[in-house]
Amino acid sequence: MAQPLIRSFVEDLAAAVPLPDPIVEFGALQVEEHQDGDLRPLFAGRPFTGVDMRPGPGVDRIEDLRSLSDPDGSVGTALCLDTLEHCEDPPQACRELTRVTADGGVCVLSSVMLFGIHGYPNDYFRFTPEAFRSMLAGFDDVWAAGIGHPDIPTWVVAVGARGRRLDLSLDSFPSLREAQDRYDRATGKVRVGPLHLGPLELARLIAKDAPRLGRERLHALRGGRS
Repeated sequence: MAQPLIRSFVEDLAAAVPLPDPIVEFGALQVEEHQDGDLRPLFAGRPFTGVDMRPGPGVDRIEDLRSLSDPDGSVGTALCLDTLEHCEDPPQACRELTRVTADGGVCVLSSVMLFGIHGYPNDYFRFTPEAFRSMLAGFDDVWAAGIGHPDIPTWVVAVGARGRRLDLSLDSFPSLREAQDRYDRATGKVRVGPLHLGPLELARLIAKDAPRLGRERLHALRGGRS
């Protein structure tokens, strides 16, 4: 189930490079009703299959991402968005995604990094861009990037291609470029490491901890005596 930014990332990718049929979304369950997780409209009129480990909205077929039933080279475009963090063996899942992607095909990954633990039904891992490059090493060309703080990005995305070159950069994706520029500008925000907080939010946090910090400071001035 893709977040709004990741949905825009896929839309930008489809405009930048040909994405061959058939299209299979691995991790297609639309979990949250308030989010528009249906990617089918981006590929209207084209063969699209939604796959997930459990039934529900957006799911056409039940599969274990670690052992797919798809034949070798049978998927033109493999989408695995905001899903690998919920898989118990991501490297094996990516080996399977590599196996089923056809020559000339594309595999698209996304996941969160600076993000709270969340279910669906379990949350196991976080990935760096280097991790995605490593797990897509079976492809002939791989592009990966983090969006947000360079040391701990909020989102990580990657695209792998078989038998073709991608020639992608962050500028190939207007939505990602705008998200990165917005993070860098931090308009109206206070930078606290990788976090950007509004002044009122920061003031509330300081007010909450101020009594404790005052007691600790007083304790230190007294030489640690009670």
